[in-house]
Amino acid sequence: MPEASIRQAVNLSEDWMVLVFLFALFSLAYTRRVHPARILRLWNSIWNIRVMRQTIREEPNTPRANLLFNTVFYTLAGLVAYVSIKCYRPDIAEQQGALLYPALVLSVLAIYTIKRLTLRAITFISDGDFSLNEYEYSVFLTNRMLGLVLLPIALFVVYFPIYQAKALIGISIFLVFAMLCYRIIRSVLTAIESGVTPFYILFYICTLEILPSALGIKWLVTI
Repeated sequence: MPEASIRQAVNLSEDWMVLVFLFALFSLAYTRRVHPARILRLWNSIWNIRVMRQTIREEPNTPRANLLFNTVFYTLAGLVAYVSIKCYRPDIAEQQGALLYPALVLSVLAIYTIKRLTLRAITFISDGDFSLNEYEYSVFLTNRMLGLVLLPIALFVVYFPIYQAKALIGISIFLVFAMLCYRIIRSVLTAIESGVTPFYILFYICTLEILPSALGIKWLVTI
């Protein structure tokens, strides 16, 4: 899409984006109906580590709700990345066409799938937990919370005028960065509490947090 047409457009919306929002709203409504206390429990688990640990022990087997919330995060994170590229690099959006959004969603999914597999591999090879199961739960717990936070922001970014969308994109990036920093800090404190040595803590942070994020940012910048 040429830059001139971006300037003439009222907002960043495209017809197919309504399907992404409908899926997110359906997932939220389904969870509220089937597991009415789950969203409040999710919120409390984010800010209270004791509640999170209790949730890990007592959480019912609800893979469908977890799958829905994780998918909402992947689709909305991909959508925010897509509209960011469309806003700031319309030439890339034009070159990639209809394949750009699916590629972004699959990239986010791939990053967290690799992270999960890496955690499982480290646990298996080291024959110990070292708080990695709790860390893994914290990672996807944060993602599910981010999916809920990104839903209204993504709506505003897509349907507000472009000059307002740019500020909202900055806010969404800041919120994601702040949540990631919070997760890392809490995970480090948990690891220290569990007696994990500083070397392994630094190794986990570089391998499982900084490296995937840096690769993702580099890919977005260079596509």
